[in-house]
Amino acid sequence: MQISTKELELFIVLISAVFILAPVTLILLVNQYNLRKKKYVDERIMMKQNFETEIARVRVEVHEQTLETVGSDLHDHIGQLLSLTNLTLKSIDEYHPERTREKIDSAVTLTSKSIQELRLLGKLLQGEQILKDGLINSIRYELQWLEKLGTLSIEIDCPANDELKRLDANYELMTFRIFQEVINNILKHAEATVINVSILCSSEKLTLIICDNGCGFDVEEMSGAQGHMGLTNILNRADMMKSAAEIKSRPGIGTTVTLKVPYGNQHGNITD
Repeated sequence: MQISTKELELFIVLISAVFILAPVTLILLVNQYNLRKKKYVDERIMMKQNFETEIARVRVEVHEQTLETVGSDLHDHIGQLLSLTNLTLKSIDEYHPERTREKIDSAVTLTSKSIQELRLLGKLLQGEQILKDGLINSIRYELQWLEKLGTLSIEIDCPANDELKRLDANYELMTFRIFQEVINNILKHAEATVINVSILCSSEKLTLIICDNGCGFDVEEMSGAQGHMGLTNILNRADMMKSAAEIKSRPGIGTTVTLKVPYGNQHGNITD
């Protein structure tokens, strides 16, 4: 069977088109791949920059929160203890020695309490240094300070610090700040009398649960309202850590905040 000239010309045209289009297609595919790769690298760089910016902001917030706590305690508690100590010592009357021993003992007790409070404040003043000793210790120090105010019953259920699988240092700092944000919201808005804090550890994730018995609120309504940046910060920071944050609340039944931080989503993986 003979091939006509027309068919041969068509065949040559098709073969030529294939040889021309194949390199062009390959070039376009490689170019598309390079564009996607560049976009992916740019996104990773942007994620890293955003995370580092947020970490810097969190460090400042933790520092400010610590100073606020220290200032409040110095004024409201330690200042009162030292004033009482001063008044007790001044009230000692050399003409009534039978009461001198009692007043000296009271002054010694007040001084001991002041020293204990200053030691606790010293731990709080260490700021991020606490996190080097573990997230649980940082949370315990904060709760100790809250409990001694006498207005809240604090319940904490956590493993021993050496039993806790450590998160990346930046993730621990971010988690600690989220904890502080939740506690601040409780103190400012919840009118709670009980706070329960639990930390659960599995091989995959760390789970932080904070519950209060306060007045509660409508989560959907508050999330969209202006002036409630605390909730937004919690959710945004959890998202930045590729973690899950859930806020459950209804008016009159209190609030539960659950944060789940997977160990596999450490920020170090983003910067590789």
